[in-house]
Amino acid sequence: MANKKYKFKGLDEIFGESVSDMVNNIEGNPNNTTVPKTKVLLDNLKVNPFQPRRIFNDTEINELAESIKIHGIIQPIIVRKHKNDYEIIAGERRSRAARIAGLVEVPVVILEIDDKQMQEFAIIENIQRVDLLDIEEAIAYKKLVDILGLKQEEIAQRVGKSRSHVANIMRLLNLPQYVQDALMANGISMGQAKPLLTILSQEDKLKTIFEEIMAKNLTARDVENLVKKATFKNESSEEQKEKDVHLEAVEKIAMRKLGTKVTIDSGKITIRYEGNQDLNRVLEILGLNNEI
Repeated sequence: MANKKYKFKGLDEIFGESVSDMVNNIEGNPNNTTVPKTKVLLDNLKVNPFQPRRIFNDTEINELAESIKIHGIIQPIIVRKHKNDYEIIAGERRSRAARIAGLVEVPVVILEIDDKQMQEFAIIENIQRVDLLDIEEAIAYKKLVDILGLKQEEIAQRVGKSRSHVANIMRLLNLPQYVQDALMANGISMGQAKPLLTILSQEDKLKTIFEEIMAKNLTARDVENLVKKATFKNESSEEQKEKDVHLEAVEKIAMRKLGTKVTIDSGKITIRYEGNQDLNRVLEILGLNNEI
């Protein structure tokens, strides 16, 4: 997956007290003696309750644990005091690795931030992940909309992306929940899921194509072709319906004009008449009696 490390803009406007700058300064200068550090029991560390990420790479955690066994924790874990414990602002991977490495205490820096700042930072930190899934990115943007009231243009400015990118990613949230779940589980890619957005109104067809994607691992191009066929068939049906309505109106006009039953079907017009006298009457109305 491509690197998605975003360069954020205007974080001071988001946090007010620049939580991001404080975290970056602390983690970027672990030997800075001006930053007060202390040690706390690992058992007293609690995860950020607003942290949307719940799945971590076990291999990376184990590799970090081996490094901690040799070098210790170089970057302190950043926390806030909460009741009798400490909630992690940044450094949950380090705390997990430290536990595997057998540490009892870990170095921390304590910041004073409120719940809203805690939640906002967790969302932004989550978007910065290199291995972020597209659906996770969409959910994070939605949270910025819901929590901060940001518009798509404002989110785009914050993450250094185009508004169209933000809009396209967020459109994934319009897909049925079972498709979103498949995206979250990496069972389907954005390339496979994106064409399904064009048939949201055709729920049965969408589900059928989705099930075929899962069963046959269709390529994005295969999905596009299936969706095009479904769209064309639906449009053809609608066109036929409109055509039928038009022909029905023409039939009624012809019947009123000729005073007899008229049907238009399969490329032909059928006019009903009763005997030669009625036929002559119809021909006269049509202006054909002098032609015979």
